[in-house]
Amino acid sequence: MAAEVFEVTGDFRAWMQQVVAYLDVPADNKLLDAPDALRDECGYGGRIDGADTYEFTYLQLDGHAKWVLRMKEAAIRNIADGFLDEIMGERHELPSQSSERIPKGYPLLIWGEYGDDALCPRDGEQVMLALDSLHSSAGEQPRMLRMWTSCDDQLIAVVWGDFCAIYVIESPEGYATSRTDHSTTGVLEVNDHDGKPMSIPFSDCVPWEVAKRALINFVGSGELGPDIKVDGVIPTVLLVLGEVDRQTVLAQRQEPPRVLERSSLANARMPAAAQPESVPEEIAERENTQPVTVDQVQSVREVTTKQPVRRDTPLPINVGDQLAWARRLIDHLQSRELLEINGASNVDEIGYQLCGLLEAHWAEAEHSLDTANWLCNEIGAVRGVKIYATGGDLQIALRRSREA
Repeated sequence: MAAEVFEVTGDFRAWMQQVVAYLDVPADNKLLDAPDALRDECGYGGRIDGADTYEFTYLQLDGHAKWVLRMKEAAIRNIADGFLDEIMGERHELPSQSSERIPKGYPLLIWGEYGDDALCPRDGEQVMLALDSLHSSAGEQPRMLRMWTSCDDQLIAVVWGDFCAIYVIESPEGYATSRTDHSTTGVLEVNDHDGKPMSIPFSDCVPWEVAKRALINFVGSGELGPDIKVDGVIPTVLLVLGEVDRQTVLAQRQEPPRVLERSSLANARMPAAAQPESVPEEIAERENTQPVTVDQVQSVREVTTKQPVRRDTPLPINVGDQLAWARRLIDHLQSRELLEINGASNVDEIGYQLCGLLEAHWAEAEHSLDTANWLCNEIGAVRGVKIYATGGDLQIALRRSREA
C-alpha cells in the first residue's frame, strides 16, 4: 500500500508525549517490545526492532480509518516537542466503512476458551436463548461475551446480575461504549478472554433488559438501537481486538455448535438453587427479577463467602455412578495438566474421597466461585494429589465430567 501524509493530530501528539515520558523513566524492565506495549485511547504500538524503531496504529476519532505509522525514536520526540507536524504512514479504511455490508456467514457468540463455549446461531431465537442463558449464569460472577455479526461487526458485553456494559469494536457507526451516568463511581474487576485484568466502570453499565434488546438489534443490523446512550470511544485494551475478524477466530477454534443445547450454556437455564438463610440480603435481592441499583451491585461485590454452604441437593447421578464421576473428574483435570497424582497413590482410594466432597459440595461449587476455590484446596489436601486448577477451572471440570 502506498504511503500517505499523516497530519499529526492533537490526541496523537499527546500520546507521543506520554510515550516519551515513559521512555525517559530510568528502569531496565520497561515493556516496549510488543504490538500493544504502548497504549492510549487513540491507538496502540510498540518497538519492533529491539533498538529504536517503533510502529504505532492510530485510530481516527470518527472510527472510519486507522493509520499504521512507523518511525524512529527521534521522530517520536520531535512530534512530542511540537517540531514535527507530518509523517508518512499507511491509511487503512475499516471494513465496515470501506465496503458494502455483505453477509459472510452466520453470527458468532463466544463466552469462553473451550470449543463449546460458543454458538453460531442460525436464527434469532437461538440468539435470545443464548443471551438469557448467559444472563442466568452471571449471577455470582461476571461473564464476558464476544459477538460478531454476519458482516463482521463486533462487540464485547460484560454481564453481571442485572447489569451489562457494551463495547462496540466494529460497526457502521464506529466505536461505542454504553453509558448511564458519568457521575457513577466504582468499577467491576474482570478478566478478559486472554486472562488479562480489565476494569469495567459502573458508569458503562445499563439495565440488562435494555442491553438485551440492544444486543439482539446489533446481531441483525450492526447497531445497538435508540435505547442506549453511547460515547464514541472504547477502552484501550479492546482496540487490538478490532484486528481479529470472525473468520480468523473460527479458524483458531473447533466448529462451534449451532444450537444452544449443544453448548456449555445448555445447563445455565436451570432455576437457581434456593438461597440459604445466612446469605446476605443484597444477594437475595439480586436473585429477584426486579432491577437493582448500582449501589446494590457495588455492595454485593464486597460480599465474600468464607466457608462453603452445604446444599441439600442430591447428586445428579445414581449412587453407583458416583465413583465413575469422580474418576472422570480426575481424568479431565489430568488431561489439562491441572492435577497430578503420585505414582504410588491408589487412584480408587482418591476417587472415594472425592465422592464424599462431591456429594457434599458439588451444587454450591458449580454456582459459587468461592466454594469452588475452597473445594480446590480440599482436593489438594487429599494424600498423593497436587492440584493446579483454579475455582473457575474446577467449575468447568465439574460440569463436563458430570455430563459425560
